[in-house]
Amino acid sequence: MFYENLFRDLGLENVVVFTLSADNSYTELGPGFSKTLWRSAVIADYMKDIQNTLRACALDPDTAIKKYRVQWQKLLGEAENGFKNAGPVLKNIAKEISRIPLKRKMEDTPKILIVGEIYVRRDDFAVDELVDLFSRKGIIAKVSGIGEWIHYTDFVRKYDLTKRLNLLPRWKRPFSKESRQLLILKIEKIWKHRVENMVTGSLKEANLIPETPHNMDIIMNNTSKHFVNHELNSEIAVSTGVAATAMEHGYSGVVNIAPFACLIGRVIEGLYTPWARDRKYPIISVEIDGNPLPPNLISKLNIFTVNVLRFRDTPEISDLIEGLDTEPLEDQIEVKEEVSQKL
Repeated sequence: MFYENLFRDLGLENVVVFTLSADNSYTELGPGFSKTLWRSAVIADYMKDIQNTLRACALDPDTAIKKYRVQWQKLLGEAENGFKNAGPVLKNIAKEISRIPLKRKMEDTPKILIVGEIYVRRDDFAVDELVDLFSRKGIIAKVSGIGEWIHYTDFVRKYDLTKRLNLLPRWKRPFSKESRQLLILKIEKIWKHRVENMVTGSLKEANLIPETPHNMDIIMNNTSKHFVNHELNSEIAVSTGVAATAMEHGYSGVVNIAPFACLIGRVIEGLYTPWARDRKYPIISVEIDGNPLPPNLISKLNIFTVNVLRFRDTPEISDLIEGLDTEPLEDQIEVKEEVSQKL
């Protein structure tokens, strides 16, 4: 509806809005388009990781981002060719970015994962103020990527096909439509991982891409173990699972972001927050309504950053994290005022 209204306001006629389906991982327009889409999504994800890491770790973040944008422009020409020969371009970009002076190494910097409603978390308009706040505190804000969602849709396809295959008599299974589709999906996933390995390998010299859980089987195992059944197909399943997995693999906190009054965001909060508090993991939920973050939310985020830094530096004394054993963190006015004074 937004784009239809936009095209109408711009006076553009005869424009068709074609919505791709997650049921087949957005492959309706054929293999050529799908390959270009995947290459573009993977490169965009990892370049965004580099940008966010520079904002937190660069000696001069403003100058670093200017240099980053120069390198980003180099990718636009390659985009016209569908990123078919992106490897050499990415290696050159990584070499140039590696020359940017850093005030701290990525490995020594605490990381938080931003999960939640798929469109908001990947919209700079919605998430950039959060990233900026964390970066100024010396925290890398890793935003869950588009690639993660595509991998999740592949997992859902495999789960559904396997379920349907198991309903067939055993003698029919090897020759069934489901078996053929599973084979095609397996080949497709191998190719996708190959592209990811090419991109990360090409950008390796920059050493600015934070490690993130990528094994969707492990992520979804955490989902079914701690949160919801695999039958619930939405951001709820993948966001809770990846947040739990990230905290088990070196992350220091999780931000759940969603549009204002979004049901998905509130369900994620209702499922993940109690689980995180039981383990004394820093967690905060943020709802975005298009306006600048209000002062009361900034205060809560400041408390969250203190908890993240404490968790990172001295995880064995995570009992110091305010409010996790009693009332919700957001409601602790006294603690908020105390921490604000310290900051």
